[in-house]
Amino acid sequence: MRLGDAPTVNSVKRGARPQGRSEVRFLTFPPFFYWDQSQNRGTAMLMKQQLEAISIAERIRSLMGRDTEAAFAHRLGIAPHSVAVCLQGRVPDPGTLARISEVCEASLDWLLHGARDGEVEPAAPEDKTVDAAARTVPPPPSLVVNHTALAGVRGFVNNPLLVDIARQEIQQWIRKGTKGKDPVPEIATRTARRARALSLPRRSCVNATGIIIHTGWGNAPLHLEARERLITATGASPTGAAEALPRMETCARLLRALTDAEAATITTSNAASVLLVAGALAAGREIVVAARDLVEISEGARISDILQAVGARVLSVGSANCVYLADYERAISGQTAMLLRIRVSNMASSGYIAHVSGSDLAGLARRHNLFYLDNLGGGSLVDLTKRGMPECPTLQQGIKDGADLVLASGDKIISGPQAGIIVGKKEYVQKVSKHVLARTCRPGKLTLSALEGTLAVYVAGRAWDEIPTLRLLRCPENELSQRATAIGKALSAAGMEAIVAADATECGGAVLPGIAFPTWTIQIKHPRLTEDQLYDVLLARGVVARRAQGRVILDFRSVLPEQDSLLQHAVAGSGEPTA
Repeated sequence: MRLGDAPTVNSVKRGARPQGRSEVRFLTFPPFFYWDQSQNRGTAMLMKQQLEAISIAERIRSLMGRDTEAAFAHRLGIAPHSVAVCLQGRVPDPGTLARISEVCEASLDWLLHGARDGEVEPAAPEDKTVDAAARTVPPPPSLVVNHTALAGVRGFVNNPLLVDIARQEIQQWIRKGTKGKDPVPEIATRTARRARALSLPRRSCVNATGIIIHTGWGNAPLHLEARERLITATGASPTGAAEALPRMETCARLLRALTDAEAATITTSNAASVLLVAGALAAGREIVVAARDLVEISEGARISDILQAVGARVLSVGSANCVYLADYERAISGQTAMLLRIRVSNMASSGYIAHVSGSDLAGLARRHNLFYLDNLGGGSLVDLTKRGMPECPTLQQGIKDGADLVLASGDKIISGPQAGIIVGKKEYVQKVSKHVLARTCRPGKLTLSALEGTLAVYVAGRAWDEIPTLRLLRCPENELSQRATAIGKALSAAGMEAIVAADATECGGAVLPGIAFPTWTIQIKHPRLTEDQLYDVLLARGVVARRAQGRVILDFRSVLPEQDSLLQHAVAGSGEPTA
């Protein structure tokens, strides 16, 4: 053989050297080989061209059968690009060639040169996918992200992020060492599930649970004016510019007019207000509070822990059911800074109980030159008793009782955004507003804008007719019955079993505990869906209901009249697929 001639497969045997400078090195599967990269590259390229490269495409097509390039790559567990290389008449890399030989049960010699005399060619698969269980090579991320299971997530998750998630799931599959089935659908499904977790959840729902102030579903609904003002505040709005009003001035002005307080300020929540006031006025000193008032707010957050977090020392007086003015007076010492009363609104007590009025505590605080704080919790800006409802403490009454500061939540009976409302004497409002903790408790412009819109409705005298929580609380029982009956008939006509029945519910939101409000419900049984399935379908359609005794229950005490059509449409179409 002359120097420069490319040796054929049959002319080169193991251990033999071709003449010339180039050296042939064999891989683990003869007769495919490559030339030493450090030697004569021209000779290696010439050899590769003489391996009947064009005809290899025909042999690969015969193995593919009716598979597409993507499907054939899926069978092999390789990237589609590698199959495209073969179909272009180019010899693939050794790894791809070995993979084709293994999965398709074709010899390497046949792949490179075709059938010898008398040799039977490998048969294409008979319209079925080769079982991928035997393969141990993990699928490439490109196969996973192009799977149909991920078609619905491409609109909200970009491709690089999908590839990263797919790689993590592939590694998880490798660690599990799962065998016996094609891993791509499983990995793609897991990738899609993680990708869907990055989608935005529904924010607008109809609350048909019967709980008016549902802490799990956004507390109180906002008034339309508050919603509109919140949207307009997403642009430029006053948040402290020299030529504009101070950021909280509008809320403070409205609250002064409503409560007759000297001053007012806003925080992010009522718990933040407690923290701020205690830190500004009682850090390092004692706060005297009734034992019956030291409640847990929620999720492990306790009043005593909040007070102690800023360095105040909590001195509880009285017992779990009774406390008297003498208990407070005996506890006062030179270390006392504050008397605190908390209107416990997330639990009800009855029987043998006793507590001290706000006016008596205010008088005791004045006699000993102490600060008196009245925390209403879910306080109100209107007197519910004037409309025949149970009593709920008001900010106005707290000021009249003589409290130095009165606290309340903005997102309970008041029906505003989550916020802490502080009203009272100007001296103390200024102290807490200038404290360093005030910066950490300061609400943003969207909260302030929504609260401004809510308070404006109270100032205009339209609260009883327009504030959502007040409308829901005072809605007559006969009106609820009529609405439930009308929708119940429509649902029955749609093929569902709908029972209209009277019931009782609560206000919720740690407000008016133990008070039962009469209501009317529709108890639904779907002809095809189970209780849980119907509940999930309604939730996907934006309706939050209750479940009990195999039925889904719609409670109209928490549904505004203008939401009835949305409710009926969602339930009547519950048998249809959701988008």
